[in-house]
Amino acid sequence: MDPNLHAQLTGGRSLMGDSLGFHILFALLGVGLPLLISLVELLGILNKDDEWYATARRWSFAMGTLFVVGGISGMIISFQLSLLWPVFMALAGQVIGLPFFLEGFAFFIEAIFLGIYLFSWDRFNKWVHWACSIPLVLGSAASAFFITTANAFMNSPQGFTYINGVASDIHPWKAMFNPATPFETSHSILAYYLTTTIAVAAIYALLLLKKKVRADAARTAYYKKILTLLMLLGFGLIVATGLMGHESGQYLASNEPLKFAAAEHVLHTESTAPLEYGGILHGTTIQGAITIPFGMLSFLAFNDFHATVKGLDAFDPSTWPPLFIHYPLDIMITIGMFIGAVCTAFFLLFLARKRRWKIGEWMFARPLLLAIVIAGPLAFIAVECGWMVTEIGRQPYVIRGIMTTAEAFTTAPNVVVVASIFPLLYLVLFAVTYWVLSRHYRKPFVMQKYFTGVLPTSGNPKDLGHKLKDQSTHT
Repeated sequence: MDPNLHAQLTGGRSLMGDSLGFHILFALLGVGLPLLISLVELLGILNKDDEWYATARRWSFAMGTLFVVGGISGMIISFQLSLLWPVFMALAGQVIGLPFFLEGFAFFIEAIFLGIYLFSWDRFNKWVHWACSIPLVLGSAASAFFITTANAFMNSPQGFTYINGVASDIHPWKAMFNPATPFETSHSILAYYLTTTIAVAAIYALLLLKKKVRADAARTAYYKKILTLLMLLGFGLIVATGLMGHESGQYLASNEPLKFAAAEHVLHTESTAPLEYGGILHGTTIQGAITIPFGMLSFLAFNDFHATVKGLDAFDPSTWPPLFIHYPLDIMITIGMFIGAVCTAFFLLFLARKRRWKIGEWMFARPLLLAIVIAGPLAFIAVECGWMVTEIGRQPYVIRGIMTTAEAFTTAPNVVVVASIFPLLYLVLFAVTYWVLSRHYRKPFVMQKYFTGVLPTSGNPKDLGHKLKDQSTHT
């Protein structure tokens, strides 16, 4: 390849990576927060609990802010796709345009009900208002589903015939529901729910570590209640995400063996293949890896300790993806195991506390709270690494086996220079988002302002006002 074209292509890929890496941070919160808020509001209604209800209302500000930022960054990606990858978009528009259209429709519904939900807390019956959160939960999940099906198509293309650059015999539904769709969509959406839950839990764990909070019994009890719900939910989600991740790995072994071999660093096709974890790459070899023998990789891939796993030697070296995708796979797995250990420890201590065992007192011990705080940002890193394995592991193809990344790239000169303004926009968006959220949540949480007769109350309304005012120490 011409050096100038290679430089252009490298720049285009880097810019696309920046865009997707930034967007996914806000997109996953846009998927996870509606579920959390709907659940907490429902708990407030069912239990007639002012704290749950007020918490849902307070979180809804973050949901609205992040929805806007996620939408803007998504628009930037759509511009970049047309600007940098016109050949890919010409084919994708014909074959896989259906999920893009459906995603826009889901986003449209979500945007409508987001406005209704945010501005009707004091105007609707409590059940009607909660019902408005259901389209948000379903719409956000549907948006993630439809977009991910398009990516699944890039990994497992079907539903069309492509000869000499011309697509024919197109079946959009078949292209959309390709073999990779059930595995990619379920694993990614579960990961978004898990990451959002752990990230919010990390905030409350951090608050519980502050001395001024521990000195306030009311605030401490409130934070512990929220943290308990989040960590129990996180335990269920990490189990589901781990199981779905295992299923996705088995799918790769059977349907995308080259990506599987590169990610797991399987150089030679062999039966009873060992599992290599960690290590440092030196060319095509790896040093310092922990090797788990007795056919562990064969078992994980095919449920058979003696199954044959295809290695890189079974494929043309010119089609190999960058072998460093072994690193993000290991990072994702390591973080997943850490989060699993933290959630499991919390769950077991919760059960011990329910049984009044003394060890249950460690449920909110400082070491576990610190572990939860650390798990928060690590969960985002795990999601990013998962997408790196998916995207980089498909190289040198943008549509596996059909179109290379070089073929999909624009031939227009200096377009990368123009597109380089986008990372600057991301920095501005990130800074503004941080400033807005920090300004909002730095203010004291005065619960009284969140209620104007929304919940059924007993006794004198003035007494309720005094009661809520007394609880204004919550943040």
